Amino acid sequence: MNDLPRPARFFILLVFVLGVGAAILSVPAVLREPTFGLTILFLALTIAALDFYPVSLYSTQKNNVEVTISIAVKMAAILLFPPPVVILSVFLGTLLAELLLKRVWYRLIFNVGMMTIGFALDAVLFNRLFDPGVPLFGSAQNVFALVALGLSDFAINSILVSLVISLATRTAISYVWVQNYKQLILHELSMLPLGIFIYILWEYTPWSVILIALPLFIVRHSYQLVAELGRQTRQALYALARVLDERDPHTSRHSELVAEHAGLIARTLGLGPEQVDIIEKAAVLHDIGKVGMRNDILFKAGALTVEERESAKRHAVIGGDLLKMFPSFEKGADYVRHHHERWNGSGYPDGLRGEEIPLGARILAVADAYQAMIEERPYRKPLSPEEAYANLRQDAGVLFDPQVVAAFFKAKGVEFNPVVEHHVIAPQPVVSLPERR
Repeated sequence: MNDLPRPARFFILLVFVLGVGAAILSVPAVLREPTFGLTILFLALTIAALDFYPVSLYSTQKNNVEVTISIAVKMAAILLFPPPVVILSVFLGTLLAELLLKRVWYRLIFNVGMMTIGFALDAVLFNRLFDPGVPLFGSAQNVFALVALGLSDFAINSILVSLVISLATRTAISYVWVQNYKQLILHELSMLPLGIFIYILWEYTPWSVILIALPLFIVRHSYQLVAELGRQTRQALYALARVLDERDPHTSRHSELVAEHAGLIARTLGLGPEQVDIIEKAAVLHDIGKVGMRNDILFKAGALTVEERESAKRHAVIGGDLLKMFPSFEKGADYVRHHHERWNGSGYPDGLRGEEIPLGARILAVADAYQAMIEERPYRKPLSPEEAYANLRQDAGVLFDPQVVAAFFKAKGVEFNPVVEHHVIAPQPVVSLPERR
């Protein structure tokens, strides 16, 4: 925990203290009704059992996004029992699951505190809005209370988790929320209908809740399949990118090295961790559209014909369209599509110029150009780093964003001193860089 920034540490401890406080304050109310003891034990064990088998949607170096169907049981508890029972059940069930999962201790205390606080607020809100004098769906007021319960659960949980990740990674909370929770809205809201189903079964007879076991298992299994499919697809894309590099012995590890250069540029420009991450991923996949390029074009030793050149240019569009199929990677897909645009508007596929070109694409353009120049190609020998720097220096403000080139030189410890200081100028047919694709 000492590795975490101080605000993140303080927030984690605050959340845990508040959660423990809510649990302690609930004890006297439960002691006044001894029959609640068995109920709390049953609910806590059920929550712990379900939390012990979470579904990991995806993992990064920064966090691991998981979902659990125990939320449905917690929702049902809010509908059936007073807030103290819910609070103690969630606190004990989450604590037991976290201990069994052997979480690192600061994650353990945050999860326990976050779940306890979240469902304590949910329970209080629902009980304030709900009219116990009529059936669950017997009035517009009660329907509103149910809707408010589902929305508050998602909002509180997502905000608390996004905030701690934001503090820990020094990343904008809005970006964290979009990356981790935008695609989870339907999952989180689907837990309320399951909770209502459990409530109906319990009201009929408590023993009938065993019937919910199969639907809960099916829901969890469905999410597991979706998560596994997503992981396999991402792995396949990265594997395909590696295969494309290995396809040409002259460009082995090309994409990985472009990603290294792009990351250096992005960090030198002062971009946030989330932007750097997207740019590096886009760099790894920037040539993914070459999967359909013919060998006679890719390995041609001489100049390409007009027809061959137009065919080769399609890889940027193909790559962008392919990556756009992933909703959480739309920005990266745009960077891949536009990484061959040029500052003066002479690039492709859309002839964008200047700041019309996404910044991530401008960064990829410089990183890709430098790495391509120092690699051997069938149609030319590799340039030395000094020669490559000279070409970039000459084309800063013509083909490349001069600020991006300057950031690259700064990251490499090379003096910039541009030959010319252009901004956006008319497209020029002559390209000073050696032909590369």
